Amino acid sequence: MQKPLLFDSHCHLTDERFHDDVDQVIASAAAGGVVRLITVSSTPDDAEAAIAIANRYENVWATAGVHPHSVAEVGRDAISRVADLAEDPKVVAIGETGLDYYYDNSPRGQQRHALRRHVELAADLALPLIIHCR
Repeated sequence: MQKPLLFDSHCHLTDERFHDDVDQVIASAAAGGVVRLITVSSTPDDAEAAIAIANRYENVWATAGVHPHSVAEVGRDAISRVADLAEDPKVVAIGETGLDYYYDNSPRGQQRHALRRHVELAADLALPLIIHCR
């Protein structure tokens, strides 16, 4: 029986735990049947790193966005940076964005504002939106 081919639509290859062995992580995924991956970003800086990884691998794509936990720390120009980063051909979605009132790492009003901006951006660019919801 043929092993199914899998597409990981939400991984975080920029996580510091993988910093020194992204090549091995991707190879291990492939060995397990995961043939395509989307590495999801949490901040504009994280999106830059995700895009850099995606540009090194034919079977990896990236997203550009600001996670609700990070909204308060990234600054007012973050969504503009996300928009600029989303122009890269390896960016296939906007996000991860959403609302997370469980931890309240960012004020709720800022989370709602960022979510609205992400929705508008995804619509303007005709890209899917990755929603974090807790």
